[in-house]
Amino acid sequence: MKVENFSVDTESAGTLTGLRWGSTHDLPVLALHGWLDNAASFAPLAACLGGVQIFAIDLPGHGKSDHRPPGARYHLMDYVPAVLEAADALGFNRILIMGHSLGAAIAGLAAVAAPERVRAVILIEGLGPVSEPESKLPGRLRDSVAGYARVLKRAAPVYPDIETLVSSRARISAMSEASARLLIERNVNHHDDGYRWCSDSRLRLDSPAFLTEPQVLACLKAIAQPIQVLLGNDGMLTKRETLSPRLEALSSADVRWFDGAHHLHMDHPEVIAAAAADFLSQFVP
Repeated sequence: MKVENFSVDTESAGTLTGLRWGSTHDLPVLALHGWLDNAASFAPLAACLGGVQIFAIDLPGHGKSDHRPPGARYHLMDYVPAVLEAADALGFNRILIMGHSLGAAIAGLAAVAAPERVRAVILIEGLGPVSEPESKLPGRLRDSVAGYARVLKRAAPVYPDIETLVSSRARISAMSEASARLLIERNVNHHDDGYRWCSDSRLRLDSPAFLTEPQVLACLKAIAQPIQVLLGNDGMLTKRETLSPRLEALSSADVRWFDGAHHLHMDHPEVIAAAAADFLSQFVP
């Protein structure tokens, strides 16, 4: 399937880049990738999902998108206005959002923050942000401040070849090397001395604060739009004790399980595309 590059200007996050698949006559869907991934995350799925025009953006600091200015951080909540501004720039009125992992958390929060803007959401291997008891906030804040000071002094790593990065990413993320290659190739630049990451090193910093689990549940309960949740039997959520209460917090949801790990939309795109197409069919004019 033909893919096109695009970019949009946002007020809160600068220029965001992305990839578009599908015909202008197809149903538009805004796709949000996971942490340290990029728009190429949706390439395998787009090849299997007919009748849908996928606009996959590189989230701020990821892929080819702008980094936040010096002194700024990447907090989960700040992604929400950036995504809504990107939708505005693309000319979307009421948007269908598909999100994976971090992108799924952002999609859910956008549905809560702007219910008049978000028509429905598909959440792949993600259901609300990571939570933490409020008692851990002081220590997290201290670690975050100290970590920011360290990252400013750290030299950007240089890698001799892409193959090492591909095999490492495939191993760490329990994904195929083909999927890892898609992500790596969009996230590196070649220099005279080797390859360097395009993504902002500050993305790896500890967040200064997490939501508590009651706050996450309150957000999930507030999602009134149609919602589909696609989970892998070997994914990141299966062993979390928070999963069942979070699923129960949804007023109604199309929840489906598949064989696969966290990046099941990349490693098993055919079955995920079929499930997504079934859900999206209700929005086809």
